[in-house]
Amino acid sequence: MSRDKESLVEWHGDPDKLSMQNLDDWYLGGTVHRVPTKKDVARDGIKSLLEGWLPLGPMIDASTRVIGVGSCFARYFILWLAENGFNKSADSSPYNALVRYGETFESPAVIAQQFRWAFGEFSAKDALWIGKDKELFEASEERRQLVRRTLEDTDVLILTLGLSEVWYDRQSGEPLWRALTRRHYDPARHVFRVESMQDTKRHLERIEEIRRRHLPNLKIIFTISPVRLTATFRPVSAISANSVSKAVLRAALDEFLRDRAELVNRELFYFPSYEIVHDYFRDPFEEDNKHVTSYVASQIIQTFARYYCAPEMVGATTQGPCATGATKLDIFLGFSNADPGDAREAEYAARVSDLERQVEDLQLASNERLRVIQELDKAARERLALVEELHRTCADLQERLADGKQRKS
Repeated sequence: MSRDKESLVEWHGDPDKLSMQNLDDWYLGGTVHRVPTKKDVARDGIKSLLEGWLPLGPMIDASTRVIGVGSCFARYFILWLAENGFNKSADSSPYNALVRYGETFESPAVIAQQFRWAFGEFSAKDALWIGKDKELFEASEERRQLVRRTLEDTDVLILTLGLSEVWYDRQSGEPLWRALTRRHYDPARHVFRVESMQDTKRHLERIEEIRRRHLPNLKIIFTISPVRLTATFRPVSAISANSVSKAVLRAALDEFLRDRAELVNRELFYFPSYEIVHDYFRDPFEEDNKHVTSYVASQIIQTFARYYCAPEMVGATTQGPCATGATKLDIFLGFSNADPGDAREAEYAARVSDLERQVEDLQLASNERLRVIQELDKAARERLALVEELHRTCADLQERLADGKQRKS
């Protein structure tokens, strides 16, 4: 057998089965990751989505100072860390914009603006910031210094990017935290924009420039919030607008990280919470079709903890009932501290458990309201009886007065 024929046998097995179709193979490059099959996903679980995005080792322990900024999804990370003994030295000042309004900073433009403000690259005179309480946030020098100190004291920053739809101030060229209230909105001054991928990448680059210059020891974990837009200001479906918004964020972030490949999984990280929600779970959203269920959020946080947090801290999670005062967060913490098992197999059972817990809370609230109603009804009946007694007494007095007048006459 000739050398060429031996090579063909090695490549393709039986030389008698050679054809023009299998004579050559596609060149697949040095790295190939195929989409996991359903069987792969069932076997490997959420890990099947994490290829290439894991840190070299755990980077968060009890002494690590962690701040979560971005959409409301970021608070799940911080709540879990706080409830499980992490992050004890974090600044809890109510005047700290990063802590108090962190979940308001949903767009890269606004997050970059906070970095610029903290390090003197943005003037407070151009600030028009309104919190969820619909009140202006005073961008004082004291508060700026507090934000700067917080960033300087932070070891790990979780930046959750939420949307690409942003309101801007034409006069200053600066982004606003959110849409304005009626009394602050000026149609000649305030304009709505959909950020481009280039704009988004530029904001991320500005954050990185400040990090490299002022915060060289800070590690940033980027995530894309799976929470959908509540509404869009565009003349299109909110579902399609949401798809565009997330695609812009994801594409810009990926290009930003590819440009800094030497820093990925060392100083800059990506945790694929967005992909986990959309490509792993079967029914991840609440009835509002916007927020993820408490169970899904808990599985994402458990996955995050498994790879980012010190094993001894993860093993020390509390198993007792949680009481934050918010039912949804309590349910989340309860699921987070439970044995994960097979996340997808347990998804529907967890949904039923979640709904049962909500029904119980609603029943308790209904019972309490019924008790109040019954007490009010009892009080009303007592007052009505008193009024009727007074009415009878008055009628009796009137009758006596009338009789007295008739006798006199």
